[in-house]
Amino acid sequence: MSNPKLALIPSGYIGGSSPKVYSILPNDGSGDFTFDRNLATGTRVRKDGLLETVAADTARLSWLNADCPSLHLEAQRTNRQIRSEEFDNAAWTKQADMTVTANQVTSPTGELTADKVKRGSTVAANNYLSDGASKSSSAQLDACTSVFVKQGDGDFFAFRAQGTYPNRMDAIFQFSNTTLTTSVSGADFTVTSSKVENYGNGWYRLSVVYNTDAAATIISLFSPRGTSGQVDSSDTSTSAFVYLWGCQVEEGSSLSSYIETQGSTTTRNADTCTNAGDATIFNDSKGVLYVEIKPLSDNVLSNQRSIQLEGLNGASDNEIIIQYLNNTLRFLLYGNSVLQLQRQETVSLSSYTKVALLYKNDAFKIYINGTERYTVSGSYTMPIGLNKINFDRSGVSNFYGKCKDLRYYDTALTDAQLTELTK
Repeated sequence: MSNPKLALIPSGYIGGSSPKVYSILPNDGSGDFTFDRNLATGTRVRKDGLLETVAADTARLSWLNADCPSLHLEAQRTNRQIRSEEFDNAAWTKQADMTVTANQVTSPTGELTADKVKRGSTVAANNYLSDGASKSSSAQLDACTSVFVKQGDGDFFAFRAQGTYPNRMDAIFQFSNTTLTTSVSGADFTVTSSKVENYGNGWYRLSVVYNTDAAATIISLFSPRGTSGQVDSSDTSTSAFVYLWGCQVEEGSSLSSYIETQGSTTTRNADTCTNAGDATIFNDSKGVLYVEIKPLSDNVLSNQRSIQLEGLNGASDNEIIIQYLNNTLRFLLYGNSVLQLQRQETVSLSSYTKVALLYKNDAFKIYINGTERYTVSGSYTMPIGLNKINFDRSGVSNFYGKCKDLRYYDTALTDAQLTELTK
């Protein structure tokens, strides 16, 4: 198989005034991506498993539960929980028998900043802590509550996201089998998804995505437990405790990376990664675009998440697109302002997908995870002026997800090569 003309295997980047994500091919810098996060920091998981904050306008290569890094690109999000790591702070209301002791164990950052949260009786209403986060409006909207938790004493941890009582979402986590169960009560609250992520050293990040009622505030409630039950139900234990760190309440239909707050809301701006390559790299008449990608959410609905090989005049004129949309992977090819190809394929949204799109003037082929999924022959108008690859579609539908590998070949690979490439 010939070498790709452009290859991004996430490994190198630079921040500062001219931030870049480096491609390993070509080696003259013409294939590097321009990166931006609009003067905002972000967090990532390092190779050693620790969570760290990276500087403003610096790309993030994340190693979370992986043996190689991925380029991590996200939409803008705001953590509305204003004391994300300070559960001892007066902002968090402690019920009568609940105690919080600050900075008792090492947090997911490797620093001694995680708090011990302990119940003191079996009384139902006396053993939780709570705080409210203001919504952007009092309308019903999608939101996500997440928190990092580590087991102390007791097998269960309960938390709740509440609007106007009794409207709420309840979640119960069992440490011994790492299961998270959810339920809703009252009116209007619905649960969309939930997730348990293992951050190592006994830490789990628990998250639930839900739709709220029309209250202006989302109240978060947390309680350690010896037996299963909601935050405000009685328990057999008088001494169960957990370690807590990093609470996040964000609006949106998916969980995003952690955003620290210290007394006020904090916003992480959107990542953009664009403008790799030039006209000397790409072939208008034939080629292969290959990616290994995963969306950040298991629920990709109306928002297009696009990777674009852009040509003359950009979107809808001359372009090749691979994008997530409506919980599928969609493929588009425009030549001379005419849609030449549109195809949707069902893929797993919870795992990485290896996909190659071959184009030439008499055929299109799509290979996914080692299998030919679509082939069509005929006479087609090819895009002209191909000159860059973007993790968006001409600035209108950014790709938000993870990318382990991106390659462009300026020739038509064989079926055997396409199979091998996408295995």
